[in-house]
Amino acid sequence: MAKRRTKKRTHVPENTEEFSKIPKSMVIRVGQTSMANHSLNQLVKDFRHIMEPYTALKLKERKSNKLKDFVVMCGPLSVSHLFIFTQSERTGNISLKVARTPHGPTITFQVDDFSLNKDIKKYLRRPKSLNKEDVLDPPLLVLNGFNSFKNRKDSEDDEANVEKVVVSMFQNVFPPLNPSRTQLNSIKRVFMINKDPETKEISLRHYFIDVNEVDISKNLKHLYKAKNNLHKAVPNLHRKEDISSLVFDHDINAYTSESEIEDEAVVRMIEKKDVKVGTTEPALEKRPQEQTASRKKAVKLTELGPRINMKLIKIEEGICSGRVLHHEYIQKTDAEIKDLIKRHEQKKKLKEKRKKEQEENVNRKNAVKEAKKKRKMERRQHRREQGARESDISSDGDVSSNNEGDAQDNVSETSDSEISSEKE
Repeated sequence: MAKRRTKKRTHVPENTEEFSKIPKSMVIRVGQTSMANHSLNQLVKDFRHIMEPYTALKLKERKSNKLKDFVVMCGPLSVSHLFIFTQSERTGNISLKVARTPHGPTITFQVDDFSLNKDIKKYLRRPKSLNKEDVLDPPLLVLNGFNSFKNRKDSEDDEANVEKVVVSMFQNVFPPLNPSRTQLNSIKRVFMINKDPETKEISLRHYFIDVNEVDISKNLKHLYKAKNNLHKAVPNLHRKEDISSLVFDHDINAYTSESEIEDEAVVRMIEKKDVKVGTTEPALEKRPQEQTASRKKAVKLTELGPRINMKLIKIEEGICSGRVLHHEYIQKTDAEIKDLIKRHEQKKKLKEKRKKEQEENVNRKNAVKEAKKKRKMERRQHRREQGARESDISSDGDVSSNNEGDAQDNVSETSDSEISSEKE
């Protein structure tokens, strides 16, 4: 029997070890106030599209869910980062917390304002919608304005250390790029994080990368794009006198497509193609050779959304439950910091003590429950044995009564025979 063919190019088996190393994220909202805010709900859904494809896109939260419920599930699901949106019940301020699981740290940002995807599409002349093919790979991360610590001589500066923590947190959210393996066509989105050095405001933007041809005219560009869509109409040629007018488009405006493109957006890209080159000898086969060709292309960024403007508030250990390492507005002295560390250690010891007592109480209750269960089984076994004995005794009594009745019948028969003999 012939062996079935296996597809090696399109059906490549996934490597579980490499997939486990890829960072995965979970975007959630916690709190009763945040669950009732419909705009915040839509912001969470839009933010999940930024983190695609390694995120829980269709995650549904409940009002009864706590932060602990999501933290517990991060281990089995191999989730490395948590994006937590919350809203204060007292002030109504929205905050974004970025936490690294399972040991932290947690960075808290206060969201000043935000815009949803639908709001951005209203003001764009040609809005862009993402397809399934556009989110197969993570976006390209661009960090701007976070290089202030590189120019400083004192590396122990608090602000420089804070920027290092923020930069490392955002860099580890997405998998690292390998220049030798990554294809340029696979990068279709940009996630830009910009920091204003004066106001220290951090803005998040999400863009789509659109690449257009520059060296060809507008009519040829339509033909070039029509190869992927066969139902698209070809350019109208009834007004053209020569084929050169179609190629160069000199009767209207030479290279009309370049008039809408800035010079800074034009880049030269090198394309590699495998071309089969024949040989003069018939015995030798054709071998593929690489040919490089450079073409001018215009790169255009179309904003997708959402927009988020926020400010850094604090950095703390653990996942929203540790010692505060940095606070933007509250500054403490060395004595106060030592006092806080001492109180934190006392709380930690008290927590461990209560946990130990709770485990002992649980073990004691389980022991009492097991002893009670054992006594119950013993009583049940005793009842079964007692019932078996009573059934045996009752069966023995019936046999003895039957024997006595037979003896009485025998005695009556002998007496009757004696009486009959005397009469004779």
